[in-house]
Formats: sequence, structure tokens, C-alpha cells
Amino acid sequence: MTFNWTTPPWLRHEDCTHMATTLTHVGDGEINPLSEGVRGVDATEALADLIMGPGGRGGMLIHPGLVGVVIRRGIDVMWMAKPPVRIGLGDREGEWRIDVDADDAEVTVFSAPEVRELSARLREAYGTT
Repeated sequence: MTFNWTTPPWLRHEDCTHMATTLTHVGDGEINPLSEGVRGVDATEALADLIMGPGGRGGMLIHPGLVGVVIRRGIDVMWMAKPPVRIGLGDREGEWRIDVDADDAEVTVFSAPEVRELSARLREAYGTT
């Protein structure tokens, strides 16, 4: 798999352009959100920056309880403090439904399988340093 970027987002020296909220099921139906700033020209690049971490050291540890990742363009401190995300059970066992109150913000939701797939492709192409 090849990627279209000249410089991978985790190796760029630039300010964060997106926010990533990682949603993890921690048991008893409780979901733990963790928000942080990431870089990229689009949501996929921002997710790649989250996965690979600073300098490509494999920053994101993908837990078995991963529900998904919500990427929002721009930085909003209130969103980071309390992301407007609702989680529900999906149609199939082990599947989750992620709803976001976006208020016209550019938001992309990546399911756990999508995050794992991109992580595998990135590690195959770049490894970890």
C-alpha cells in the first residue's frame, strides 16, 4: 500500500489541524473518551498521525476495547473537554454505533475495524522506529 503524502503527518513540523477523540469501552457499558490534537490535511492523515505518534514511534496503542476514533477539523477546547459523542450498540454483536453532534463542523468517524486496518497498513509500509 502506498500513501499519497510526500512527508507523513507524524514527521511534519507543523501545528495540529484536527482533534482526535479515541473512544474505548472500559467495561460495564462505560466508554472512555480521550481527545488530543493531531496533524494532517484530511481526516485520514490526522488518524495516521494519531496511530503512528510523534516521530513514527507507534504512538497509539490499539486496545481490544477500541470502539472508534472521531476526527474533527480544527481545534476546539470545549470539544476536547467534553466531546459531543453518543455511543450505542450496533446491529451485530461487538459492533458500536457512534453519533456526533457536529454543529456544521467537519467530522469523520472511523470504526474500530477501520482504525485497525489503517494501523496495519501504516506499520507494513513504515514499521515503527
